Amino acid sequence: MDTNESISQVEINKGIIQRYFEAYNNKNEAIFDEIISPNYIDHGQSAYMGSPGLGVSGAKNDLKYSLDKLDELSYFVEELIASPNYPDLVGAYWKGILTPKATSADTHQTMKKINYRGISIYRIQNGKMVETWHVVDGWPPNL
Repeated sequence: MDTNESISQVEINKGIIQRYFEAYNNKNEAIFDEIISPNYIDHGQSAYMGSPGLGVSGAKNDLKYSLDKLDELSYFVEELIASPNYPDLVGAYWKGILTPKATSADTHQTMKKINYRGISIYRIQNGKMVETWHVVDGWPPNL
């Protein structure tokens, strides 16, 4: 792959990650069909779902889980980082805002906007996401 091909592949892969965040912001799980490989593994889901998210259905389950627990969820990508030396990897520094759904048990903690941040690394192969790793700061522990 020459330098121009690598640079354009880097930009294409960054666009795939932008689409991933659009799926969450627009609550549009159909985007996952376009950008996620059937062999996809989301290593970050292990932290709150007990096992990695697998395939397109795993990504859709993550979105559904979020929508079941939250009244509001939005992401802003502050920076996407990729290199022609490793065109299959894209790093994202992002911030999120969420509002948990109201519960009768703990109403003083709900309906309050929570800001959190994260760094994610995505591996892309043949135009589809195949692996994801996340480090998140500020996600509420009981969601």
